[in-house]
Amino acid sequence: MALLRFSPLQEFRPRRERQGESLRELKAIEYTCGLSVVIVGLGLYSYYVRELLASLALFTGAFFLLGLVVMGVFLIWCASKQVAIWTRPVSRNMIALSRRLIAAYTRP
Repeated sequence: MALLRFSPLQEFRPRRERQGESLRELKAIEYTCGLSVVIVGLGLYSYYVRELLASLALFTGAFFLLGLVVMGVFLIWCASKQVAIWTRPVSRNMIALSRRLIAAYTRP
């Protein structure tokens, strides 16, 4: 009695009875990729597509820079808060005052 080895994926692999079936799959992939390249290529010649891509690039850059500025302000605020905690109690009173002012301005 011979021991047979089966991989777990062997059960899920589709069986191909005909030899030409795999060639059809390869040609379908080639045609799909070719068609998508042609569609993208023709789209790049369109004025509206170029305008949308330019707008996407500009807004992406603008939002990236805005995010960097916001993150920088947040990090500076956290660092200043930590420095104030390390200093005298007068600084802690200033933190409490700034928190009260922020809370007062955020009320409706």
